[in-house]
Amino acid sequence: MNFNTQMKLVAMGALVVLTGCTTQGIYNTPIEDRSTTRPQQESNGVVTPVDITTGVTVTPVAPSPVFRPQRGDSTSEESSVGTSVPVAPKVVLQSKQNPAAVALLATARKQTNNGQLRSAQTSLQRAQRIAPKDPEVYYSLADTHRRLGEFLQAEQVALKGVGIAQGQSTKLRRLWQLIASIRTDAGDLEGADKASAIARRY
Repeated sequence: MNFNTQMKLVAMGALVVLTGCTTQGIYNTPIEDRSTTRPQQESNGVVTPVDITTGVTVTPVAPSPVFRPQRGDSTSEESSVGTSVPVAPKVVLQSKQNPAAVALLATARKQTNNGQLRSAQTSLQRAQRIAPKDPEVYYSLADTHRRLGEFLQAEQVALKGVGIAQGQSTKLRRLWQLIASIRTDAGDLEGADKASAIARRY
């Protein structure tokens, strides 16, 4: 074999070796996957990641929605607080005595203490016109009638005061006790006992 033939054989062998190597083998060296999770095979359109070091399926957790109440929404405002704000009950105040009637009652008391029963009666009648819904005026006027011996008028005025003083236990008790005294002075003992029994209920 001459020199030229040997060179041809060497060239052919080198060509065979070069054709066996592809560019893919040289330049497409696989890159190591350093992530700890990889997707599983897709199931129902959902890809579930798996930790390749432990083999445990990693379940993604969706963030919890945050509900913000709209301004002016009373229902959401109450639920955020937990309880509704208690409302204070209304307080019903009793009407105060008329100042003019109070002054006339004081005047009538002084007149009665001084023995001026007719003057006291006049003062109390004026007070009655000023404050027709004041039980105290009826009590004082009925007592003045009693002192004057006008028992029928005294009891009528006292009973009218009872009708006005409904719901006021203290005033009702005093008025019925006065009616018992009026009936006793008038000689109606049985009626006085009945009035006393009613007074004890209050």
